[in-house]
Amino acid sequence: TDLKLSFFLRSILVNHVTCALCDMVCTSVSSLKARIRFRHCNERPFHCHLCDGSFKNTYDLHKHVETHNDSDAYSCDVEGCGFTSRTLQTLRQHYKRV
Repeated sequence: TDLKLSFFLRSILVNHVTCALCDMVCTSVSSLKARIRFRHCNERPFHCHLCDGSFKNTYDLHKHVETHNDSDAYSCDVEGCGFTSRTLQTLRQHYKRV
């Protein structure tokens, strides 16, 4: 039984890498690099062209740029609701509450 447990633990940990900054175990070197970049670094290389905002990735930048829309680009399609939003994320949150 101890041999089986030892083999099992070794098979789990062989291809895993640990973050030296927080002891989080990642399944690959690339996921470790991503974790370090997003959780431990303050670098924000993606800049909003409409304000001074900066972000760690393009997804967050895109979500932010949506907030600069003057018009409500997204609307609830539930009959009689009338809810509108500048961002898709806010509309999705609305749908969870409806």
